[in-house]
Formats: sequence, structure tokens, C-alpha cells
Amino acid sequence: METKNIIGIAGSLRQESLNKYLLQFMADEEYEGLNIQIESLEEIPLFNADLETGGDPGPVARWKQKLKKADGILIVTPEYSHGTPGVLKNALDWAGSMTNENVLYHKPVMLAGATPTRMGTGFSQAQLRQTLAACDAYPLQQPQIFIAQAHKLIENGKVTDEKTADFLKKAAASFREWIVQLEK
Repeated sequence: METKNIIGIAGSLRQESLNKYLLQFMADEEYEGLNIQIESLEEIPLFNADLETGGDPGPVARWKQKLKKADGILIVTPEYSHGTPGVLKNALDWAGSMTNENVLYHKPVMLAGATPTRMGTGFSQAQLRQTLAACDAYPLQQPQIFIAQAHKLIENGKVTDEKTADFLKKAAASFREWIVQLEK
């Protein structure tokens, strides 16, 4: 089975983010056929089309190159004020900009989110699907990963709930199948 290389990004910059913990857990799990490499959004400047003149700024160019080479992207994000966190939307605006190169074009994407609330991250993920559609990316439709009351399921940076861990394993397998299907 050929291993698919995945870039994983968290939509939060917080050190103690449940979403960073979830992403790290998924990267550490070594799902069959997937290699998840985590990338930070901390160095990505605010999007400004004037900065694209003559090529993308250095941090953006390096990040876009990693996304371009990846077989897929895993986005694990919280929900802020019923929407996508600004840092994540900003990074996707850079990645999907057609001025220099839209590296999200036809890229398989899996979305996940963890929150201490009961609502999950449905609003945030819906907005992400809108942004990804504008960039002509291919988000996995099912399963949708909304981990509500995550503070009860993630302890010391690890997913401790067996049902959640099993669900994530099945979701990762579905994502790999999605990537393979799109490659045909």
C-alpha cells in the first residue's frame, strides 16, 4: 500500500489548543497508508495582494510548496464566533490565490474540529467548505468530524476516548480512499 503524504494544519495558534492536540494525536497514530506532517500557520503574514507582486513572500512560498507536494491536507480547526478562525482563513486565502498559483486546486482535504461546547465545529467547517469550493479543492464529504465536549475526550494532549479514537481511524481510512479515488 503506497503511503500518502498529508500536510496537517491546526486552525488555532494557542499552545494548549484542543485542535492542536487532536492533530498531533492523528499524526502520532500512524494510520495505515498515511503520513501526516504538521505545519504551523504562525509565520504566514496577513493576506495582501500587493505582496504577491513578483512572487509570494518567503514564508508563504515555502508553505505553498509543501501543500503542493502533499497528496492531501488535513485541517483541524476550532470555531470562533460561529466561524472559521482568521488565521486559518488567511492561510487558505494565500494558498488558494490564483495570482501566483492556487495550490489547493483539486487537492483532497479532510476537515475535523474539536470544541469544549456541545455544538461541535459545524459552522466553521461549513465556511471552510465554502472557501475550499472557491479554490476548487476536494473536501471529503463523509465522515464529518465534529468532536463536541472534547475536553472530556482529550486529556494531557491525547484522545483518551476509545470510540473517538476508533472513529478517527475510520475517518483516516476514508480519507486515504478519497485520495486514491481522486488520483484515478
